[in-house]
Amino acid sequence: MLSISSTQGCSMQNSSAKGKSRPPLRHSSTPPRFSGEMLGVLSYMMTVENVDGVLQKIAETVSELFSMRLIVIGVLDENFHIFRVRATHGYDPDRSKKIKKFTYTLERLSKDFNAKYKIAEDVYFIRPAPGDIIKGEEPFYLDLSKANVPRTDPTIWHELDYLRFVFNNREGKPIGFLEINDSNTDKIPDSDTIEAMQIFSQLAAVAIENATMYQKQVEIAKRSRFLSDIVAHDINNYNQAITSYLQLALADRSTKERVSTYLERASTAAWGVSETIQRANKLLKIEEDGAENLGPMDLGEVLRESIDEVTRDRETREMKIDLKLGNRRYFVMGNELADEIFVNILVNAIEYDPHDKPVVEISIGEFTVEPRKYWCVSVADNGIGIPDSKKNVVFGRFRGGEVDAPGSGLGLSTVRAIVEAYHGMVWVEDRVPGDHSKGSVFRVALPMTDSK
Repeated sequence: MLSISSTQGCSMQNSSAKGKSRPPLRHSSTPPRFSGEMLGVLSYMMTVENVDGVLQKIAETVSELFSMRLIVIGVLDENFHIFRVRATHGYDPDRSKKIKKFTYTLERLSKDFNAKYKIAEDVYFIRPAPGDIIKGEEPFYLDLSKANVPRTDPTIWHELDYLRFVFNNREGKPIGFLEINDSNTDKIPDSDTIEAMQIFSQLAAVAIENATMYQKQVEIAKRSRFLSDIVAHDINNYNQAITSYLQLALADRSTKERVSTYLERASTAAWGVSETIQRANKLLKIEEDGAENLGPMDLGEVLRESIDEVTRDRETREMKIDLKLGNRRYFVMGNELADEIFVNILVNAIEYDPHDKPVVEISIGEFTVEPRKYWCVSVADNGIGIPDSKKNVVFGRFRGGEVDAPGSGLGLSTVRAIVEAYHGMVWVEDRVPGDHSKGSVFRVALPMTDSK
């Protein structure tokens, strides 16, 4: 069972996995419609941009051909290093919706990749003892009253049993799984059926890998367009300002003070061009190379330094940044880029706060995606907020031409890149749930480590 837990407000959806001895395998003939259905799936796989549709088609085909009642398919989310349920079959809409909120870590899935459960290559049949249902796992079962019933026939499917096919990419890395939770016949599949279903699981692996490669190419194109927008918009604006102020300085020679003001503003804009280019180069380097020279660092110290930098650069503006650390230290793996995470978030919290005195609250809580534990930093502001339609794109990954949302530019793009390089997670929520106009809470979850 995989679960996500949190304290001090850091929260995401619950997650779960089922944890289940080798059954006796029998032999039977391959279903006569097998080849035709496989060709149908292969044809559908050509639409690589619709991986969810392909996975749903595979789940439905496996169910129809092999009399499997309940099916779940999960796919690796490389950004968050967890597996998300992407397709279900046999469950009612409400139950399916709950199951699709479940996530799995590779560490948790690996517990099922045990030799005692292995019945074929990349196929595992897990059979918990009667009554071993774990809280939070209920949506996977149709009749919980049968969970405590003892097994009397090893060839009969028990309510707690499940069959898992692992999808691997070309390098042998797990990228997904197909999980069968019940059979229409209540019989354990024979060896020929297992072998036939393996082929469909391999098709799913190909579909996922093709879609992943396709999406990476789309991301490259969109990233190039995004950086092009930055050059065309931000740098062009700075250059226009520089040109305008220099022209005013040349044309207006009435007082040295006025000419000096124009030149100072032109100089500031020129520094803006330099800073934008440096940020763009840093973002590209982080995304291409990841984070280097990682070592233990205390989040409390990083936050103090970030607050000092933000307040020092804005001495003329009154603000309050309330840092709540408690009497402990919070160690994560990081490097010299860590300050940029929180400086960028704090700058946005202040710049997009319409009040005369912005107030920002920062706290750290525990956040768990079993078996991995995180320190989760929450930065709550009272700004204009971020509507739901922009929460998924506010970190700069492919906003296209949008420049009116908080975080426009390279700041939050850099935040996302650094956090992912640290194997962490970052997201944004409403400070007042359901009302984005009352401000935002940015969450940054980074894996815990010790101080050694």
